[in-house]
Parts: sequence; C-alpha cells; structure tokens
Amino acid sequence: MDEGIYIAIPPGAIIPGVLPKFKIYLLSPEGHYSLWALEGNKVTAKQLEKLTEGGLKEVYIDLEENFLYEEYLETNLSKILENQATSVDQKAAIFSKVSINVVRVAFEASFGQGTMGPEAIKRTERMIRNALEFLTETKSLQALSQMIGHDYKTYEHATKVLWFTVAFLRDNPAILGIIEPGYPDVDEIQKMELLRQCGVGALLHDIGKTFVSQDILNKNGPLTEIEWEIMKRHPLNSLAMLLTTDIPEFVKKAVLQHHEDFDGGGYPMQLRGLHISILARVLRIVDTFDAMTSRRPYKDSLPPRKAIEIMIGTPPSNNIGGYKTLEQDHRDQGMIQCFDEDLLRKFILFLGKTKLNE
Repeated sequence: MDEGIYIAIPPGAIIPGVLPKFKIYLLSPEGHYSLWALEGNKVTAKQLEKLTEGGLKEVYIDLEENFLYEEYLETNLSKILENQATSVDQKAAIFSKVSINVVRVAFEASFGQGTMGPEAIKRTERMIRNALEFLTETKSLQALSQMIGHDYKTYEHATKVLWFTVAFLRDNPAILGIIEPGYPDVDEIQKMELLRQCGVGALLHDIGKTFVSQDILNKNGPLTEIEWEIMKRHPLNSLAMLLTTDIPEFVKKAVLQHHEDFDGGGYPMQLRGLHISILARVLRIVDTFDAMTSRRPYKDSLPPRKAIEIMIGTPPSNNIGGYKTLEQDHRDQGMIQCFDEDLLRKFILFLGKTKLNE
C-alpha cells in the first residue's frame, strides 16, 4: 500500500483515545508502507508498548492529514510531554515541531495586520507554558540543541531565542529578581508566570520583521544603507504590534530595546548601560548567539565556542565559517561593548553547564 506521500511521527506522540481517526502506517524493511491502524483514536496503550518494545521509533501518516496531526499535537502537547514512555529526544522533536509551527502561524497571521490578535497571543502563551514544563527536564535543552544551528528563519530563530531565554533565566533567578523585586520569595505559580511573560518577549522580539521584505531578510550579502535603515525599524514595528495587547509593559520595553548596545551604539534609541531594561540586555545576548550559530543566507553558522570568542572580543580567524571581519556586516555586532558583561559572563557559564558551547 504505497499510494500517497507519508510523513514519520514518533509513537510517543500517540495518546490512546485522543489521536484523530486518521490511518497509521508502518514501513517495512523493503521500503513498503502497510496499514497498521485504520483509526488512530482506537490505538491502545498495549499496542503502542509492543511497537516501542520492538525498537520502532517511527510510524507514518498520510501527508494529506498533516494539518490534523499538527492541530492534534498543539492541543495535546502537555500530555505528550508528560508521557514517561516517550524519550526526551522524541519529546524535543515534537515540541520543536509544535513551537515552530505556532510561531510561524503567529507571524504569518500578523503580516500586514499591524497588531497581534488575541488568538495568536493565546496560542503562544499556551506553547510557552508547555516550554517551561519541558525545560525542567534535565536533558531537554541538550536534546533541543540538536536542532539548533540549522537554517536561520525568523520564526525558527524566535523559537530558539525562547528556549535559550527561559532556560537561562530559570538558571539565574537573581536576574528575575531585578524584573520583579522580591522574586525569590514568591510562590511557584508566580515564578512560572514571570518566566512565561519573559518567554512571550523572547518569542515575539522580532515580530516586527513581518513588515520587512523577504528580499531584505534573506539577502545573500551586506545590506545597503537604505535596506539597513529599514531593518533597524523592526523593534519599533514590534512594539507597535504589541502596543494594544495586555502584554506587561516590561515585556514591551524589552522587545523595543533588544538591539540596544550597552555602550550606546545600538538602535533604535541609542540607550546606554542600565538605561536598557535587563530583559532586553538578556535578549541582546541570546539573539546574537543564536544568529551567529545559525546558518544564514549570507553566512555559514559558527560553532558555539567560536561565536562566544567573537562576542567577548576575541579577534576571529580569517574567514572562519564565512565570518571575515566584524565591520563588514552591520548584522553582526559581536564585540563585547554591545553586551552587559556581567550577563554575558553568566550566559557563558550557563552554556558550559548545559554543554552547548562545544
């Protein structure tokens, strides 16, 4: 039964009694697809156990039913991530798929609208709550890191900035204490809520890029002066899109300021030092690190360790990963004067603990 085009899904994504009715297929060693379940919602836990006991890591659904599958994943993500029978790697793959899809839909739905709709905000907040739960798992960030460093797309970049930011802030509660005085003494629900709010800022920091043409975003080479001026407007556009939402003011401020440099050389307002909100200073570091370790249209990705060397001011070797000089491209401003050095030091320690700097 080889008609159609099939996509792989992990057995751990199947919640018995919940999966929609679509058919599930198995792939034989000879490369043929055979029907395994006529209706996915009737698959039992015992049947799934037999699959995993046999070492099967993938089952298949018809590509035509992919939309239903993605909708199912988003709706049931918390249950899937709680499934003890699912490996961390499988959970990471599922969570990555859902989070990137949620951000993509939010960005595409906001294109030309001038604002973020309440439904898009609700979906992103729900996804961030799941992210916070998942990132408490010991090896979750390492598993997600296997997907970090691929092609740079605005919504994928936003997702990875979310992962890094909430994991880093969870590891450094003193930073959250600056955002919310008295933070160490608040209860767990309040702590999660503050992290969720920071996650919203991380996820939506580049939402204003929906007003920047794809020709500029994906340009294979340095931007012209006019193109660079257009690009520099995206923090203002992001703020404008979030202005009428109920997102907290400190989050809106961080979105506006995430390209300000600690030495005053950033944009859009050339703020300096502690006049930049602390969440914006965190985003400046995370945003730069992910951009440099991702493969962009005009530049190859750098290894994490090399990216950190550039960020702390170590002169890069000639043409490492396509990286020639810091002055050649305004989109890379990786010198140490761009960052709060204390926060950068903490971020490097965080990378070391999570083994993401190798």
